[in-house]
Amino acid sequence: TNTDNGATQEHTAVTLSRSGTTGQLNHDIWKLIVGFLVDDLRIRRDFPHKPTTRSTADSLKAVFNEYAGDSHNRGMYGHRMYGVLYPPTTGDYSFIVELTQVSCACSVEFWLSTDIDPRNSRKLLATEVPFMISRDVPAAKISDVVRLNSGSAYYFEFLEKAFDGMVVSEVKWRTPLENKFVSIPPSSFSTAVEFDKTTGQYVESPMAKALLGPLPILVLQSHRRTNFVGDTVYPITQINVLPPCEFKPEYVSKHYVSLYHGIYEVFDSTVYPPDETWFKKGTNGDTGNTAISQQVASSVVELYKKAFAGANTGGEVVGLHYMEQTKNRDSGSRFLLEMNIKLKDGLVHTSEFVYLQNDNKLCHLSNLQWTPNADVYLVVSLKNLGEWVKHLCYNLEDLYAQTHDDHFELVVVDYDSQDMNVESIMKNSALKRWKYIKKTGPFSRSGGLQAGIDYVTDPNSIVMTIDMHLTLPMGFVEYTRRHVIQ
Repeated sequence: TNTDNGATQEHTAVTLSRSGTTGQLNHDIWKLIVGFLVDDLRIRRDFPHKPTTRSTADSLKAVFNEYAGDSHNRGMYGHRMYGVLYPPTTGDYSFIVELTQVSCACSVEFWLSTDIDPRNSRKLLATEVPFMISRDVPAAKISDVVRLNSGSAYYFEFLEKAFDGMVVSEVKWRTPLENKFVSIPPSSFSTAVEFDKTTGQYVESPMAKALLGPLPILVLQSHRRTNFVGDTVYPITQINVLPPCEFKPEYVSKHYVSLYHGIYEVFDSTVYPPDETWFKKGTNGDTGNTAISQQVASSVVELYKKAFAGANTGGEVVGLHYMEQTKNRDSGSRFLLEMNIKLKDGLVHTSEFVYLQNDNKLCHLSNLQWTPNADVYLVVSLKNLGEWVKHLCYNLEDLYAQTHDDHFELVVVDYDSQDMNVESIMKNSALKRWKYIKKTGPFSRSGGLQAGIDYVTDPNSIVMTIDMHLTLPMGFVEYTRRHVIQ
């Protein structure tokens, strides 16, 4: 079965019967879930099998105006409606997800199977309303036309994730008998499974078995990068094939810089390959990292290959992994150069700062290099943000599982949170290194961050203060090391 992102899943066909309750849908809700993307729901450990509540609904309309908990946790919810569609007539159908009364950031997805089997589902529709433009609701998207047969049954999923506020969303269809989109009548859908109202568990059935297995809807769908440029793929090694030189930056400001004026003194770097990052600022346009030209990138790689070939290392340059360029006014450019190298023992990854002089000579910056195994301390300060702590712990657990990096530690400074036992969350996590510091008195973000910084005593380590409301890419810790020079 081909999923939406091109992945292929193999499964044994199972005969699924129509045993649901007509006019009802399965409806699972997760409360106090951070983020506004459906992917923020997907990455949860309790999705899709352990919702906060499990019930049924009588329409494909979801109305949320939820303010659960205090002001830090209100309106953080996700929902999953799923069931089986029964087309009233054979022909071409189209679908839309209509959003109204939107006062929050949210995203929705509608999935439809080619038959009654949920493992054959594909994504027909997806819409996002980001934070900065939450009041500018995009026009409803119309799905591709799909041909459905009367007398057949089609499994579907309607997923929504919203943050802080209200949204009314509804899946509608346009049938072969109508020229406009209308609500899907109760006679055309049923629940997919029955569940025990005491335990919340599915009643055993072939459909329940299928839903408990791998499903296309579980594959991360976000168009945003889930990794940073510069993520390590192979073990890092240092292969010194370039002549040494010292870096003397010409862009360092030697004049007095007034308050807040420093931002105008920053020299932006360019990257290669293009990293496809963006930030939307309403109608003000897009901004992101500028790409290094193909000509410049190729010339630097060719100079490195020539030096590598002359060093008799016994290896081979496979290709460029990543490159950053910072121009040094008039005398040349500094590059963070990362190459994939094939040695006798396998593929390795180099990462070093080099300098391209105006005479087209490339050298290794001996006084400007980063430390691959430097300890990185991630410090957060909080009060009553228990769900965000869970989110961060899950995020860092995934980071460790993928990178096996033993040289980072989470430091949490907690001002006597009452919503959850933050220390218990950390104890029950799979994090290898963490520190919990409890503070009393009025919450102070700066005071908490300073307490976390004071905990770190190793002068050779790196301290990074971070926000709670983030999902860190898998290469975040190593990317931090690359850009902190002792």
